[in-house]
Amino acid sequence: MEVSTKSAVRSPTFISIPRRTAKATRKSSQSWKAALLFLLIAGFFFILFIFMLFGTVLIGLFSEPPAQIDAGQWEVATGFPQAAQKYLPIYQEAGRKYGVPWPILAAIHKIETDFGRNLSVSSVGARGHMQFMDKTWLGWSFSGGTRLGDLPDHVNITDPDRIEEYGGYGVDADGDGRADPYNPVDAIHATAKYLAANHKPGDDWFKRGGAVWQYNHDYENYVLKVKQYAEAFARPVLSAAGSAAGSGQFLWPVPGGKVTSSFGYRFHPLKKVYRMHEGIDIGKELGAPILASDSGVVIESRKAEGYGWMIVIDHGNGYQTLYAHMEEKDVQVHAGQKVKKGQMIARVGSNGWSTGPHLHFEIRRNGQIINPEQVVKVHETLRK
Repeated sequence: MEVSTKSAVRSPTFISIPRRTAKATRKSSQSWKAALLFLLIAGFFFILFIFMLFGTVLIGLFSEPPAQIDAGQWEVATGFPQAAQKYLPIYQEAGRKYGVPWPILAAIHKIETDFGRNLSVSSVGARGHMQFMDKTWLGWSFSGGTRLGDLPDHVNITDPDRIEEYGGYGVDADGDGRADPYNPVDAIHATAKYLAANHKPGDDWFKRGGAVWQYNHDYENYVLKVKQYAEAFARPVLSAAGSAAGSGQFLWPVPGGKVTSSFGYRFHPLKKVYRMHEGIDIGKELGAPILASDSGVVIESRKAEGYGWMIVIDHGNGYQTLYAHMEEKDVQVHAGQKVKKGQMIARVGSNGWSTGPHLHFEIRRNGQIINPEQVVKVHETLRK
């Protein structure tokens, strides 16, 4: 019985050895096949990647380079975001129309909605591509709404006639009959309109209390961020090469025009108060030519309170000249355009705070207002 029992015990143990060996062999075979399959798949994708890379190189070699975009007084930076490329013509058009550097518009668009990729309404009710409050868009003279300017959804803020009635900044820039904050063309032009209305000629756009600060009062986290993006998106070309560089010798801007009001404190004929007159007035008949006093680049060409339509030329040598009281229809230059000394830029008008046809002419040196008669020789026959 003992022998039989031991044999019974050893026999299964002996037989189990080849079963384990066969199982291990099958497992090894399966692992090898899986590894081979993995290598085949990896090789396929590697070859596909090589073909795609080679095709991209060929396209780059034989395709035509993209056309250069005319950025006016600003050169588009190489790092200008791809997502903003389709909006670039809108930034530039709005900038030219309202005399606002277009990189500022692009920077605000980036900060507000990431170039339209996040159009959700803000926690306080700002909406659209450039995040306007309803009453800023429609006009603050419209009654109702919250203290911050949010209006009920049933209020129509897209009617251009209502916007004009209530004094809002909404713009129907594409002429479709609606001023829509969710339309990028309308929204970007509205932002340019707002910035222009809050910008004083010669001021820094990014100073505390300046135009961008008026858009959002957070100087550290908003205004400086707009400036950072604007400087990254484009490079200013304020002093042009060749014929557009100022000579420093200034031409009388209205041939035959006489000085009717000098630089300095005076009794304002319309405001009826004594105030600083920051330029000289040169009287001449309506439609008389206005000439660029020196060569340079037009950095502003827009309507401004009191000035009517005005033009500012940067001469690239620390000097800027300002020309005001023209009608828009008589203006022949736009922001970003190079002009030559003596080139006709507009015609004499009587737009804005004016009692008769004349040119209001200012000169700034390194940002400071100076008496134009210090640098422009005025013949005695041209004095009143």
